[in-house]
Amino acid sequence: MQQALTYLGTLDDVVQRYPWNIEMGQQQFNQMLIRKALLGEKIIINDGYLLNHPFARHALLYPTSSPLKALVEANFVQIMSRSGSLLDVAQKMSAQGVESFQRLQKSAEWPALRTMLKQWEPGLQRIDNFIPWPKKHISHGFDNMLCRSRQLYVENLGMTAVTDDDFQRVFDLYTLKNKSDKEATRTRWEQACIKVLGDDSNAKEKINELMGLASEAYHYNFAVCLSAQFSQRKILVETRYSHAFADLIQLGQPTQSELINIPSIQIPQKLSFDRPQLWKTLVDPFSDVAGVQKEYQDAMEQFFAGQANAKLVEEVSLKYSKALSVHFENDEQDGGIKKVALSIGFLGLGLVAGGPVTAGLLWLAENSLLPTVTRVFKLRDKGFFKKQTPNQSLDLSHQNTLSSVSISLPLAEKLAKDIPDFT
Repeated sequence: MQQALTYLGTLDDVVQRYPWNIEMGQQQFNQMLIRKALLGEKIIINDGYLLNHPFARHALLYPTSSPLKALVEANFVQIMSRSGSLLDVAQKMSAQGVESFQRLQKSAEWPALRTMLKQWEPGLQRIDNFIPWPKKHISHGFDNMLCRSRQLYVENLGMTAVTDDDFQRVFDLYTLKNKSDKEATRTRWEQACIKVLGDDSNAKEKINELMGLASEAYHYNFAVCLSAQFSQRKILVETRYSHAFADLIQLGQPTQSELINIPSIQIPQKLSFDRPQLWKTLVDPFSDVAGVQKEYQDAMEQFFAGQANAKLVEEVSLKYSKALSVHFENDEQDGGIKKVALSIGFLGLGLVAGGPVTAGLLWLAENSLLPTVTRVFKLRDKGFFKKQTPNQSLDLSHQNTLSSVSISLPLAEKLAKDIPDFT
């Protein structure tokens, strides 16, 4: 079984300009990389995201502050590039008038970053780190994806500032802009938002909500296009949960989550980034710790299929936790505090009377108040694991929730057929 590939929408520089109500600082950025490395889920990052996101740039310039550079050099994080060169794309995009790249080349960081990239890129090219962009027409696919939301009411999209009338007026202008062609469609959506709502008293809040929806559509569209490019791989998309695209990840509206205990991996509270070889070895498929990780992955797959009992999951989780402790040389007798990383949440509890309950595997080590859904599955026996004591319930109806879940392959294949190939 090949490793899953995660399209990392949370690193989108447009999300930086129009932020979600989700804290995403350097620490959260690093924790996301740690989560992916521990779960063995490879990452794809757009070349533009890597260059324009401030935390990614900082991680490249100061490699002891993050595992990013080590994971790229290990080919665990791969760069999706238009030309196979970060320097080349920065120059070309700037020359074409793309403002984010123009700002980058005028920034105080650019001289140091340019020097670093000149030294770093040849090595990445030798190990074939760069992967090509999908052959699908990205802007056309974005339009298809965004238009799936037009028939929904804004309250069902989690918007509180935008009215249904606002939504339809923006869509009308956006559709008019696309009358002759479908190029730069996310930029056209942004322009329509500003034109229609820019003079409103709460314009910032409204435009932020509408651009949040656009970013979600952009990320899910990229995942669909990648599914066509890597037809034999499981494609995950990490982005904000959106009701508009919930069918793509087979996850209904997560209004409430009841947490229960699951035999889980435990990770050291503090992980050092000043020894890059530790991170490279962690994701090396030939390393000892990778072998234990594979046992853990197999046991969890059996659990999702209803074929593993609690004892097996507990044994393998403990084995993996110990292997991680040894790998990172965590001294338990010297303040080696650990934290539980995973829990099970029943999402939409009780909505399916007498049938399977939709459950989500929640990654809680980053922020227990904002869990990341990493797996969606059906579980008939809620008594398989013990509930937390005291019982912990999360109300997700008015919160932003991250999801990092594989998209539905049959639906992705159907949507990909409606996106023309890029010529």
